[in-house]
Amino acid sequence: SILFVLGGLFSMLLLYTNPYYKNKIDKAVNGLNVAYEVALQKAEQIEISKHKWLESEKAGYDIGMTLAQESWNRNHAEAWRRSKRKAA
Repeated sequence: SILFVLGGLFSMLLLYTNPYYKNKIDKAVNGLNVAYEVALQKAEQIEISKHKWLESEKAGYDIGMTLAQESWNRNHAEAWRRSKRKAA
């Protein structure tokens, strides 16, 4: 059993000193970053849709997605993105 434990420790040592293992960890972390960015983009689209609905209600007609996105970018985007960076 001592040889089994020593073998396990030795294999862990080899695994952690392997440069390819570190790359796999980095890829996994980057994969999480990509997933977070995708989630942020989706959340931003939802916010733009809410803004479109509110501005359309004020105008009394559908203002369209392009105008809503331009308006949201001009008036709300920076503050919203800043709040999401603080949360991350």
